[in-house]
Amino acid sequence: MSDFNPIIGIDLGTTFSAIAYINEFDKPVVILNQENKSTTPSVINFYDKDTFVVGDEALNRLIADKENTVSFIKRNMGEEGFKLKIHGEEYTPQKISALILSKLKRDAENYFLNQGQEVIIKDAVITVPAYFGMDQKSATKDAGELAGLNVLMIMNEPTAAALAFGINKIGKDQTVFVFDLGGGTFDVTILKIKKNEINMVASDGCPELGGKDWDDVLINYCSSTFKEKYGEDPQDDPSSYQELYERVLKAKISLSKLPKAQIQISHIGKRENIEITREKFEELSKDLVAQCRSLCAMVLEKAKLSWSDIDTTLLVGGSTYMPMIRNLIEEISGKKPSLEVNPDECVAIGAAYQARYRYIEDQIEKIVIEKGEKEAEQAKKILLGALPDIKIKECVSKSLGVIVMADNTGREISELIPEQSDIPFTVEGEYTYAYNNQTGIELNITEGTGKTKEDVVIVGTVLLKNLPPRKKGDPIKVIFTMNRDKILEVEVRDVETGIKQQGTVNLKGGMSAEEIAIQKKVVQNKIQE
Repeated sequence: MSDFNPIIGIDLGTTFSAIAYINEFDKPVVILNQENKSTTPSVINFYDKDTFVVGDEALNRLIADKENTVSFIKRNMGEEGFKLKIHGEEYTPQKISALILSKLKRDAENYFLNQGQEVIIKDAVITVPAYFGMDQKSATKDAGELAGLNVLMIMNEPTAAALAFGINKIGKDQTVFVFDLGGGTFDVTILKIKKNEINMVASDGCPELGGKDWDDVLINYCSSTFKEKYGEDPQDDPSSYQELYERVLKAKISLSKLPKAQIQISHIGKRENIEITREKFEELSKDLVAQCRSLCAMVLEKAKLSWSDIDTTLLVGGSTYMPMIRNLIEEISGKKPSLEVNPDECVAIGAAYQARYRYIEDQIEKIVIEKGEKEAEQAKKILLGALPDIKIKECVSKSLGVIVMADNTGREISELIPEQSDIPFTVEGEYTYAYNNQTGIELNITEGTGKTKEDVVIVGTVLLKNLPPRKKGDPIKVIFTMNRDKILEVEVRDVETGIKQQGTVNLKGGMSAEEIAIQKKVVQNKIQE
């Protein structure tokens, strides 16, 4: 076993995933999978209860074996009670994602083995969309742990892309607009690079918009054209649909380079060639492009900026190769988007850089404790090597609060952490008991903006119990703390007695330590089978 222990960055994408590390020369390397590709489809097909495949082979069975093939599971991360039943076995989003992560982990270990280094991949930074809520981030961390990874950090995808872009531009202050259109999700984030800091300013996203919607536009157009002529819909037959799906994907890629493409449909013994021009594709997709335009305007408004304040626009995600998207950015911003990062690889690369920085940060903390500040400073220079000393600040993408009794305005939500608050933070709020003789309280933690329970999502609870009977109006203090790992801790304190309850929020849709331990064994056994 080699002493070399690579710390990796993983872009766990909705449609494609990638993995990278920083080599001994402080350069990023995207690790090729066993199929010799830099990205792996985030698709899993179960042949039977004990056998599954992840990646290209699963993608090829997406339509033909729809019941036993899972894709776009990222859209369900953190969703309480969501389970899929396949060959009699139940799968949560965490478990499905863990099997995808296990494929990436195994591919990385084989990559290093082929280079003569036998290693076990352990430490990782995993990325998520910036608009992901606490429950979704927690579920992603759970998935990493089920896959046998030590998740150092859950990092926002646009921040990772900005780090991949900005690492060689430290010292040049600029405002960066990250347009991230993947296969299944879309988000927009504005960041500022100032001196040696990358700061997240504002973000928003749509979990139901992505390249798949452009695929569906072409599939539906071709299907309806065929049906008009022959009276039968190729989407009704799994084999015809799978063939059409694969040809549409190829045509969409072709239309990014050529003015037109041919899509052949074979169904009910008939064969039809349908010509799609780029202009026709753009006409069919105009409503999708309008949604992108609207979200861009919304995030600029949140940040209180205009396009004249934006220095660089980064394109992230494979769907940004479409000319209609690049034209949109040029039209609304007045300048061409940057081509300095690879849209498919930049998130994994940024995560790999952050993984290295996290490792250095942890080592420095140990040295400070053992040898003091002076030794730590010297060690830091050695550990950084050729890397610049960068600090990354992310912010809360959704406001956090608690549910209280409605006041005379009808407000039931007390917001403690506004959207765009810098992480880490500690914030206090003071409330009162609602009834006489209360001996406990269940505090519901909310995420989102609004006045009533219907406007927000209850992401978890904290209990304070076994109190002496309290009077209505007695004070309660609530303290929110979020650390650098985006783990929220809440302390509920009875002011008069000092009795308190502190702990990590029990997120809805999340997994307990006991559940993780049990499911980790299940996942590892399934991988070995």
